[in-house]
Amino acid sequence: MASWKRISAYLGIIGGMIFIIVTFIAMLTYPGGYSFIDYPFSALGLTVINSTPSMLNYFLFVIACTSAAVCLVPFSLAIRTVFTDTTLLKLLSWVGTILILASAPNLSALSLFAGNVFPAEHGLTTLLFFILITLGVLFYSIATLLNSEYNNLYGLIGCIVVVVCFMYIGAFFSPLFASFGTALWQKVSVYALILWSAFQGYYLLKRFE
Repeated sequence: MASWKRISAYLGIIGGMIFIIVTFIAMLTYPGGYSFIDYPFSALGLTVINSTPSMLNYFLFVIACTSAAVCLVPFSLAIRTVFTDTTLLKLLSWVGTILILASAPNLSALSLFAGNVFPAEHGLTTLLFFILITLGVLFYSIATLLNSEYNNLYGLIGCIVVVVCFMYIGAFFSPLFASFGTALWQKVSVYALILWSAFQGYYLLKRFE
């Protein structure tokens, strides 16, 4: 029987795959056609699109985000277990796990709060999700670079993901980062987070054999 750690490692990969597949389906069913470059992910979760009720797209977006959020919970708990060699690594991994756990309900909530019905709540939960998960990845990237058992490649990938996401977050607060607040850069940030989760899940699978 597979251990909970291996199952959690798989979920770190599966959660991202579900998000990609389901949002792709939502793009195909988008009333009037979906522009990958011009429309953000949140456009997929509107209840009305181009004056057309779009509850199918709304539910698909909820499924994509909530599934990914659920998968984040065991995944973040499992990754923490490989950072136990020193007190510093334990501290970094615990902080990283708490931040990722806190990001999960916001990921689900941003989809439940459709942008056209609850714009303030949608915007707040979206921002909280990006801030919390990016900080979580940052703490784990530092822990990875300090962990002698880890290949530094995993830590460097995490650092790149953090930079990409912070550029997107910066667009919420400063005009200096306005060029990174586009729908396309949002997708780069989301797919970067999925890539980080997939790489970490792959490493955990090897570690928990």
